[in-house]
Amino acid sequence: MPDHPHAEAAALAALQAENGRLKKTVQALMDRAERSTTAQDSGSGGSDFGRFQATIMLEEQVKSRTAKLEAALAENEKITRALRESEAKFRELANQSLVGIVITEDGKFSYTNSKFNEMFGYTETEIRTLGPVDVAVEEDRPKVAESVGKRLNGESERLVYGFRGLRKDGTVIEIEIHASSMQLGDRHALISVLLDVTERVRAEREMWALQQKLAEQSVRDALTGLYNRRYLEEALNRELILAERHDYPVSMIMTDIDHFKKVNDHYGHLAGDEILRAVGALLKRNARASDIYCRYGGEEFLLVLPQMSLEKAAVRAEQLRRTLSAAPIRYGATAIPITASFGVAAYPENGRAGERIIEAADKALYEAKDNGRNRVRLSTVAAAA
Repeated sequence: MPDHPHAEAAALAALQAENGRLKKTVQALMDRAERSTTAQDSGSGGSDFGRFQATIMLEEQVKSRTAKLEAALAENEKITRALRESEAKFRELANQSLVGIVITEDGKFSYTNSKFNEMFGYTETEIRTLGPVDVAVEEDRPKVAESVGKRLNGESERLVYGFRGLRKDGTVIEIEIHASSMQLGDRHALISVLLDVTERVRAEREMWALQQKLAEQSVRDALTGLYNRRYLEEALNRELILAERHDYPVSMIMTDIDHFKKVNDHYGHLAGDEILRAVGALLKRNARASDIYCRYGGEEFLLVLPQMSLEKAAVRAEQLRRTLSAAPIRYGATAIPITASFGVAAYPENGRAGERIIEAADKALYEAKDNGRNRVRLSTVAAAA
C-alpha cells in the first residue's frame, strides 16, 4: 500500500520552501531600495514613489502566492485524507473477505489479507518472508512457478487453476486461485484471489466414489458378486465384435446346479444362498482376467471365454464339474454335496450373435440334464449360413 503520510510531509516541505524563497526575495528587494534611497538626493521624490510602488507590488505577489500555496496545501490535505479513508475502507473490506487476497512483488508477498494468513496458518510478519511457490506442496510447485512466469512475461494476464497448498503446520489444503497481473506505479505486481476448496474437493471425490460404487453395483449380482445379465449383454456384444475383427473364437459355458430346489427345501434358503455364493466364488477363482463370469438367473451361471475354442472350453467345464462334485459346500456344521450340469457352445461354430450362442449353450445344458445330470455336453447346433 502507498505510504501517504510520507508523501504529504514531502509536499508540505516543498511548498513551505517555495514560500520562504519568495519572502527572502521581497526582503532583498526592500533592502536594496532602502540602500538606494540613502545614496540618492533627498529631493528625488519620483524615485521614492517608484520604489514604494515596486515594494507594494512584490508584497501583493507574495500574498497571492502564499494564498495559492495555502490552498494547494489544503487541497493536498483533503486528497491525503480521502486516500487514507479509501485505504482504510479497502483494508477493512479485504480483511472481512471470505477469500484470501494477496499481492506479490519481486517473488515475495508484499500484501496479504487476514483470510490469506489464516488460510496458511502464518502471522503477517512470517508470511512476508514467503512467496507463491513456498505455500504449495512440493509436487505442485512447478505448476505455481509456471503461473507466476506466464503473468510476469505477459504470456497470460489472467489464470484460474488449482493446486495443493501447504499450511505452516504441514496440513495439505486444496486451493482454487484466480490470478492476474497489475501495475503499481513503476512496479509490476501480481494479484491473486484464493479460495480454500478442501471441503468441496472432498465432497466431489466422495460423490465420484459413490457414483463408481453405484455403477459397479448396477452390473453386479448382490448375492454372488458376479456380473449380472445387464453387464453380460454389453460385454458379450463387445467381445463378439472384437472376435469378428481379429478372427478368434469365443466360447460360452452355461451351468445349472442339479436339484437345487430340493437342496433349498431340505436345507433352507439360507443354505441355498451359501451354495450360490460358493459356486460363484469357484467360477471366479478359475477364471482368466479376460473371462466374463455372471449369474444368469436363479441357479444358472454363464462363463464367456474370449479366444478359447469349443474343445478347450469343454475341458474347462469338465474341470469345474469335477471340482464341484468332489467338494461338498460347508454350511455351518453341515456339508452339502452338490453337482452341476454344463452346456458348452462357441462363436462362430454355433452362432454369430450373442443370443444364438447362449441359446445353443442352454440347449446343450438341458441335454446334459436329460442324460443324467452332473455331466458336460457340447452344442451340436450349427450356425446359420
